[in-house]
Parts: sequence; C-alpha cells; structure tokens
Amino acid sequence: MKKFNRSFFLILAAFSFIQASAQQNIVRGRIYDMSDRTTIVGANIIEYDRDERVVNGAVSNVNGDFVLQMQNPENTVRISMIGYEIQEITPNFSEPMVIELRSTTVEFEEVTITARASDHTRLTNIADRDDASSTVRIDMREMQGAGFVSPADALQGRVTGLDIIAASGDPGAGSHIVIRGLSSMGNSRPLIVIDGIPQSRVASDFDLASADVEDISNLINIALQDIRSISVLKDGASTAIYGSSGADGVLIIETHQGRLGKVQFDYQYRGGLNIQPDPIPMLDGNEYIMLQLEQWHNSRGVFTIPSEIAYDRDFRDFYNYSRNTDWLGAVTQNAASHDHYFSLSGGGERTRYFTSFGYMNEGGTTINTSAQRFSTRVNLDYFLSRRFVFTVQFNYTNNQYERNMRVDGRNIREMAYIKSPNMSIWEYDENGNPTGEYFNPITSYQGSGATFFNPVAISNL
Repeated sequence: MKKFNRSFFLILAAFSFIQASAQQNIVRGRIYDMSDRTTIVGANIIEYDRDERVVNGAVSNVNGDFVLQMQNPENTVRISMIGYEIQEITPNFSEPMVIELRSTTVEFEEVTITARASDHTRLTNIADRDDASSTVRIDMREMQGAGFVSPADALQGRVTGLDIIAASGDPGAGSHIVIRGLSSMGNSRPLIVIDGIPQSRVASDFDLASADVEDISNLINIALQDIRSISVLKDGASTAIYGSSGADGVLIIETHQGRLGKVQFDYQYRGGLNIQPDPIPMLDGNEYIMLQLEQWHNSRGVFTIPSEIAYDRDFRDFYNYSRNTDWLGAVTQNAASHDHYFSLSGGGERTRYFTSFGYMNEGGTTINTSAQRFSTRVNLDYFLSRRFVFTVQFNYTNNQYERNMRVDGRNIREMAYIKSPNMSIWEYDENGNPTGEYFNPITSYQGSGATFFNPVAISNL
C-alpha cells in the first residue's frame, strides 16, 4: 500500500510540474488603440524563433483580448494590424499585458480610378486584357475629321505588318491588302468580315480566288462613318476561327448599331481639295529640239534631220511641231471632293435601329477622272427575349467611276511623260490657224502606233 501511494504521489507531482511549466509559457493581454483607447479586433500576435520563422500565433477577439501559448519563452513576439505600427513586446507570463498600438498615416499621390465596361469582340467572349492573340483594334472615333475616303485609307500606316498599296492614283481605285507578307495558301488576300458575315460568301457568283483588286475593294466600299471599329487578326487566331480562309489574316469590320434612347440625328459634311504635286522637271519644246539635234548629229554625223525638229517653215505641220507643250500639266488638275453623310438612330426596350445615307463625290487629279458613291445602310435589332434577338442588316452601295482608257497597257500619264514637248495639243493648218481638232498624227519621228497618241485626246474618249 505504501508503495502504491508513493507511485501515485510521484505521478501527481510530475503532472503538476508539467502543468505549471505550460502555464509559465502562456501570454495573455488586451490590445488598445493608443489614440482613443478603443480595443483592436483582429490584431495578429505572432511568435518568431531565432531564425525569424513563424512558430505560433493568435488573433485578438472582439474585446481585444488574446492568449498565446509560446513554444519557447526566449522567442520573439510581434503584434501587427493594418493601419498600425508593428510592435515587438517582451512576454510577461505572470500577469495580463496591456498593449497599445500607434496608428500610422501614409500619404499617397492623387489617384484617379476610371471604370470601363468589359469590351468583348463578336468573335470570342474574351476581354481585351485577357486576349493573347495578335489583334489590333482601331476605334473609328479616332478618325473623326480625317480626310479618308475608304477603310483601306484609314488602316494605312496604323497596323504593323499590314501593307496597303493603292492600285492606281485614280479616285475610287482599289488597294492591295496583305497581312504579314505573302502566303503559300490561297491568294494572300485577307478575309473580310462585316458584322460577323464573311464577305467571301456574299454572292454565289462571286469568286474570291479570281477576284481582282477592284472586286476585293468593293467588299469594303462602305461609308467610313458607318464603321464603329476595325480589327485585324494577324496570327493563328484567324485560322482557328475561320479555318484556311483566314490563313492570310482577317479584317473584322463592325458597323454602328441602334441604341436605347431618343432618336438621334447626325449630319456630317467633309470637303477637300486634291492637289497635284509638282512633277519631275521636264524639257520644254525648244530644249527638247536642241537635245534631239545633238543626238541626231552625234549618232549619224550628218545634219539630215526629220522635218518635225528642223524648224522648217515650209513643212506643212510646222505649227504643230513648234510648240512648248507641258503634256503632264495638260492631263493633270487640282480637284475637289465632297462627302455628305446623314444618319439617325434610336430605339426602345424591344426595337433598336440605325439608318444612314451617304453621298461621296471625289475628283481625280487626272483629267476626266472621278468617283461617286451612294450608300445606305439599315441595322435593325428586335429583342424577342433576353436570349433571342431578331436582326436585319441591309446595305446598298452604288459606285460610279469615270476613268481614262489605257492604250497598249499605258495610261495617259505615261503617254504624257514620253510625248514630245514640241508637239501641239490642238491641230493647226499650214497657215497657223487652229482647226478645233486634236493633233494626233498616226506616225511621227518618235514612232508610230497607239503608243504615241495624244494623251489629252485619249482622255476625252
């Protein structure tokens, strides 16, 4: 019995020693705000060892009280709270601690927060900031006031890797559009998508493979004011969405749609002047004849020269070959351009509409060249429910071009550059009287054939 009692008391003493040791490592306290003596809720009480590792922690309750049982009484205790300075304390295991935290004030520079709605394209439901594809989007509001006539003109020089080369200088002429160089698949022409509709499927008789520059340009020959944005897809995203037809890139055009609200009317007029730049300096008639005489003598060593450059007054066409004609100046001009645009939009909870009418008249810097375009567009959305929308899109464009004919592959500007400046535009008789007809000999000392026709006469055919 004595042996049992002795063992019992030894166990009880050991238990009491362990409990007393554990109680000696417990830290209790309450945390206050130093300025107003209010208790702080949610403060962090963290125990760190000598290697600055976190070994234990506690959080103050609604009354600001905390209890922390430390792993080692020699460890460090720090108390932190957002908006207050971090305080390192010396643990007191004998009685509750009263801790006051000092608030901190940090001055920031002025911050402006701008809220912007998430912008999703019609292709995917991916926001712009999350889109990793090589896509360039141009907001047409940035082009307001610019003197562009076609979408191709608006894109020129604004998208890296996009080459736009005008087919000619005539008004309304098409443009070669190439994205990131030539491709081994297809015809190196980008796919054009307007309001989600690929334009290669517009008409059954339209062959995209055999279409020329003019045909391709007509696909996007719509009023610039109708366009809300233009996106250019340049990488694998184009083929992932449109397959092989998008291998050469995709031009995505979004037009304006009706908006909820009162009817809004908009009228815009843009006028401009197309100015012919100064040409390459050319010889006049007298300088050209002297050059021909020197060339004739140096090559043949004789002065038997053609009558056209001999200043022979007995020559029947003397007055037709003794002029100083600026042929390039005769076939060029400064021309005005006019662009009228009218639109109305609006709608209610169920129906929203957008309608526009446009008329453009652009004069060319080459005589007897011009381009006229009449366009109208109707976009109608009828909301059957939150999920179903009935959409009607109608677009009509009528283009009329006035252009000069080409002779043997040459346009009239090329003819003007090689035409002799001593020749006359108008025909004179042997007495020097004008006949009212164009001087257009079938043959001359320059040669024969259509290559040397009168370019002014050709422009009026």
